[in-house]
Amino acid sequence: MSEIKPALRIQGVSKQFEIYASPAQMLLELIGFGTRHESFAALTDINVEIGRGEVVGIVGRNGAGKSTLLKIVAGTLTADCGKVEVDGRISAILELGTGFHPDYTGRENIVMGGLCLGMSRKEILAKQEEVVAFSELGEFIDRPFRTYSSGMQARLCFSTALACEPTILIVDEALSVGDVRFQRKCFAHFEALRARGTTILLVSHDMNAVAQFCDRAVWLERGRVVATGTAKEVSEDYLRAMLGEATAAAAQAPNMPAFSQTLGGDIAPEMRYGSGAACIEHVEVLDSNGNAVELLQSRGQYTLRARVRAVRNLGDLHVGFAVRTVRGVEVFSINPRPQKVAPVELAPDEVVHAEVAFTNYLAPGDYFVTVGAWGLNDDAHHDRRVDVLQIHVSGDIGALPQSLVDLHAKYSFTKVGSS
Repeated sequence: MSEIKPALRIQGVSKQFEIYASPAQMLLELIGFGTRHESFAALTDINVEIGRGEVVGIVGRNGAGKSTLLKIVAGTLTADCGKVEVDGRISAILELGTGFHPDYTGRENIVMGGLCLGMSRKEILAKQEEVVAFSELGEFIDRPFRTYSSGMQARLCFSTALACEPTILIVDEALSVGDVRFQRKCFAHFEALRARGTTILLVSHDMNAVAQFCDRAVWLERGRVVATGTAKEVSEDYLRAMLGEATAAAAQAPNMPAFSQTLGGDIAPEMRYGSGAACIEHVEVLDSNGNAVELLQSRGQYTLRARVRAVRNLGDLHVGFAVRTVRGVEVFSINPRPQKVAPVELAPDEVVHAEVAFTNYLAPGDYFVTVGAWGLNDDAHHDRRVDVLQIHVSGDIGALPQSLVDLHAKYSFTKVGSS
């Protein structure tokens, strides 16, 4: 039996850029006055293989090499060494407006953009009205591209890129400039492409989006792959590293071990950080009888409680809770402010219970609770415990298994006669 060929194989790809202090230095080097540049290694020995139909997130801080890698995959930039094997048609949404002329109308740019994506003029013209409809630009479609807002430009770029029916779609952060409704529309289209087996590479700084939408993730740091794995694992590791750098000194404070707690079983270690001004000592869910539980029944009454001890004088302690799915989707979050609950003052070693009473309308499945304690006038959390508690919801809510919430829905048919 023959091996299934991957949609994309990146082998040993490296890329360096020559950095000049000024154009004059470049000229001096060109006419023979020695080396006048510094070399910057944007990518070093990148090896990644992506299967058909996979959705892979590329994460990393600015300057890590994400965009450079995607440009090489898309063919708009050449690697210094290594090779990229692509099986199928690529559509890439890189820098906003790439391939679009500022003085051409939106309609004219659909043709130009389609040609840049490898479509024939006949294909483009056949889909032009479909692109116009998806972009929702209305009368602006016949106005110059330079008159568009960044959000309107994003609409046209995305609509054109999606029209070419790619087997591999590359998206480099451009979606972030669109409005929320159009973003949702694009993600719904991505889901349809995914269902048809399209491979998608997504660069994003939104770890919730990566955890929710992607199957796997690749973490780049200084041009090298430092981690690959499931989207949830890699996005959490990346956040842990970024937050750990920001609060490295505070994480070593007494009673504040950075990653000391575990959730048990195969669950990854808890991520924890903060200044140490307060300590979240315990988090639990109580049933209606006051018993601590981890198995919750649908539509049951429960209380989420966090025990917080002050390490220093606290004039305005706030405690917030967030509930996320296994893939990192935040389905509920709360703190005192939306309900106009006043913050609490605590002296050192005083303890407070922060409690949220709720009816459980979560759909059956596994969820993770994150708790944070902070003050309004503080730059950082006193203590924040990410995924400190795992809960499991059980029950038959009469909905499909991919549901996230229980709407207490009742389904029915009603005959209204014949036409």
